[in-house]
Amino acid sequence: MTRKTSITVLTVALVMFASIGTLIAQDATASRILSKVSRTYQTYKSIKAGFSITINNNQSNTKIKQNGTLYLKGKKFRINLTDQEIYCDGKTMWTYFKEENEVQITKYDPNDQEINPSEIFTIYQKGFNYKYAGESMRSGKTIQKIEMTPQNRNKPYFKVKLSIDKATNKIVSMAVLNKNGVNSTYNITTFSANLTMNDSFFKFDPKTKPGVTVIDLTKI
Repeated sequence: MTRKTSITVLTVALVMFASIGTLIAQDATASRILSKVSRTYQTYKSIKAGFSITINNNQSNTKIKQNGTLYLKGKKFRINLTDQEIYCDGKTMWTYFKEENEVQITKYDPNDQEINPSEIFTIYQKGFNYKYAGESMRSGKTIQKIEMTPQNRNKPYFKVKLSIDKATNKIVSMAVLNKNGVNSTYNITTFSANLTMNDSFFKFDPKTKPGVTVIDLTKI
């Protein structure tokens, strides 16, 4: 994965645990399911989730796969991927590129036009119309499907699909369909909650990366 492509993957497809919003009652079944999901995640003070990403580019007929780990605590998140690490303390975001030993510092904007992996568990909370799309079986589990379309038509994506484990009320996957033909699918592979995570865990420490090049884009 190139550096440019890697950045796109994170911005188009990577915060999971922002404030729980009021659900818009558009589809009664979808609203009932998402209310249960909301109550489930409200009980978690922190989350650690392993996930896989599959990026399909329909224009170039290419596919990219990658695994990662997501850590969430309130509005803070951290994402570890094969080629980069992302840290966010809710205000500032650090993107560390392993191969270049370089970190870019930017201001974090929770209202960014695109979707990132840290939003998997909270994306449904606001800004979408949604409908129930039926059930299916996956690995012996009953999966409830919700299709969501953004209320803001200027978004780069036109549909988001959520898959929810009916027994646990947990989101197990999210698919993002973009207008440019690049579709991203995130699957949750492992999940644990209420782990102890210090606030410093969500800030990049240059001392841990000897010789790192720091590019501070917040001063531009």
